[in-house]
Amino acid sequence: MKKTILMLTVLMVLMVISSVVWAGGNKEKQDDFTGIYVGVIPAADCPGIVVLAILNAEGKYKVTYQYIDRDVAVLTFTGAFAYDGNTKTITLDGNNLPPYYRVGKQSLIQLDMEGKEIKSNFSKMYKLRKV
Repeated sequence: MKKTILMLTVLMVLMVISSVVWAGGNKEKQDDFTGIYVGVIPAADCPGIVVLAILNAEGKYKVTYQYIDRDVAVLTFTGAFAYDGNTKTITLDGNNLPPYYRVGKQSLIQLDMEGKEIKSNFSKMYKLRKV
């Protein structure tokens, strides 16, 4: 277990470093929701999935998924996103990942595939915290 935690920590640090380079550094005038978010969401067949989401001021995103205690490659998705100020919802382009997130205070809340809040015993676990 210690090996897994150490490996995930190293992986997250590397992702953050590479994401800053990928995002082109920080700009002085960024929207409140742009930045780097991290969380562990539930999974059916493992202890969880580490999610790293990066939203930059140019409207681009990078999202990675790392399954905990499973020997599978990190899944990485990139593309553009749109923000709806009325619903405080971010929509990611692409068909291979959950496309909707609600912007919270220093957080992103993953929504279901129809853009609605996830209602289950695990609903509080779908929150990514801004780092």
